[in-house]
Amino acid sequence: RRFQGPLPCTFGYEAMDHSLVLVRARRTHWTPEPVAVDVRRMSFFDRSPFVGGGGRLANAFFVEDVDYGWGRGHSEAVA
Repeated sequence: RRFQGPLPCTFGYEAMDHSLVLVRARRTHWTPEPVAVDVRRMSFFDRSPFVGGGGRLANAFFVEDVDYGWGRGHSEAVA
């Protein structure tokens, strides 16, 4: 994708009843602008399981005034 951003849904597994909880996101005014960044060190990759993996920045963008929120979740049985 040219720009990545929040996924339209998030999921969670409920082991008690073997179902998925789905929650949809909503957003408006999503107009990302690419930006250049210089990341000299990313301490996140100093921890397991990422040590020595050589991660790299895929993209960076700037957004502002985004009306973003989550809808009501619902459950769906796993077949």
